[in-house]
Order: sequence, then C-alpha cells, then structure tokens
Amino acid sequence: MDINKGKQKLELIKGLLLIAKISIASGISWELAKILGSKHPYLAPLTVILSIQETIQHSAVYAFYRIIGTLFGIAATIFIIKHLEVNGWTIGLLLIMGMVLPVVLRLHKTIIHQIALTILLVFVFVHKTNYYVSDRIR
Repeated sequence: MDINKGKQKLELIKGLLLIAKISIASGISWELAKILGSKHPYLAPLTVILSIQETIQHSAVYAFYRIIGTLFGIAATIFIIKHLEVNGWTIGLLLIMGMVLPVVLRLHKTIIHQIALTILLVFVFVHKTNYYVSDRIR
C-alpha cells in the first residue's frame, strides 16, 4: 500500500512539474515571439506545448525534428501555394507530394508529421495572411 502511495505522489509531482514547464515556457515563448516581430505569437507556445517531452534531451530532439519538418513543409509548398485553391483535393495532393521524398529517405516519423502539419497550416493560412510563413519559421 505504501509503495502505491509513493508512486502516486511521484506521478503527481511529475504532472505538476510538466504543468510548470509548459506554462512558463509558453509564456516566455509568446513574449519572445512578439519581441521578434511575430504577427502570430500563438505559434510559439503551440510549439512548446507540442515539443515538451520527459527530458530536456528528448524535448531538444523533438524540437529539432519539428524544425526540419517545418522547413521541408514550407519548401514543399511555398512556390505553388498561391496558384492553388484551398480545398480538400489540393490539400491531399500537396500532402502526398510533400511527404513522398521524406518517406523514401526514411526520415523520422516526427519529421514527416511536421511536414504534413506545416503543409496544411501554411497552405490554409497563407491565403489569409502573408505573415504566416515567416512566423511559422520563427
């Protein structure tokens, strides 16, 4: 019984530390994004929330994969994006085209997920605002 209580306390402490890390890093990242001129500062805490892992090393590796995937996704869409209409078929086509090479190159699955996420968000938001790509990179 005492082992179970100790385990529960440890899990509670881990959960509280996770909340603290996410909250503090999200606030700092929002303000830093604003200082750097972002028109979409919510992207910074979004990245924090998605990237925070159990250890700093795992978080850094995951963040690195996100950066690679984001840059690849932007590169896959930036030149043709303005010439296409936003609809399900073009999104599907862009996703297929943007993810084939990374799959063939056997890139990490996190990178491939980030490519897909970036293609979708950049494609949709570029039609609404010109600042989105630069803010996504920031």
